[in-house]
Amino acid sequence: MRILFVLPVYNEEKIIKENLLQLNTYLADNLVDEYLIVVADNNSTDRTAEQIQKLVEQNKNIYYFFIKQKGKGLAIKAAWQKYIDSFDVFIFMDADLATDLSATNGLIQEIKNGADMAIGSRYLKEAKVKRTVLRRLFSLVYRLFLKIFLGTKIKDFPCGFKAVTPRIVKEIIPQIKNNTWFFDTEMVYLAEKNNYKIKEVPVKWHEPRTKGNKSRVNLLKVSWQYFKEVLRLKFKD
Repeated sequence: MRILFVLPVYNEEKIIKENLLQLNTYLADNLVDEYLIVVADNNSTDRTAEQIQKLVEQNKNIYYFFIKQKGKGLAIKAAWQKYIDSFDVFIFMDADLATDLSATNGLIQEIKNGADMAIGSRYLKEAKVKRTVLRRLFSLVYRLFLKIFLGTKIKDFPCGFKAVTPRIVKEIIPQIKNNTWFFDTEMVYLAEKNNYKIKEVPVKWHEPRTKGNKSRVNLLKVSWQYFKEVLRLKFKD
């Protein structure tokens, strides 16, 4: 089985080298399947590209993919679709590696067992999570909002740690309208709505950003965008 790992990035020069090496070492030591790591760069303006290119020259399992437009979802979509005929499992994870890599085999195993999609979940009993009070509150409100408006049974939509089959890439990805942070929420919703088999995998998750490299996600702005996108999904039919 061949597995594609995609890391969407934008201006991550401070963490990308160390995290790519960590990911590649983990996969080499723990994965029995053939794999490729693709870093999908959303037109970074810092030294991200330079950092990645150095690693590409030294590692045959790392590839650099440049995309002119910004958007986490766009980066994932473009990379997955580019390799649609070459891989059996398609995975994406956030470049900060907030989700512990120990859950990787769990995602892959669920796909091997017949799931169309396997997603990391911070709300299963076995999960372990360390996060700020503000982020915990945002996540709880968002979960309740999705349950009320979309009637979903999924516990964790936005966790940046997901695996899908080629079927999802071919049938669900082209339907997704959002190309930014809401991309994977919409992907999971569409898959659930259309009765694809989805399995959640417990993860260990922590906020890895330091003071000098804080997340660029504005919670208030993202919350408003998510609210509008959820309403779009609710009333589009």
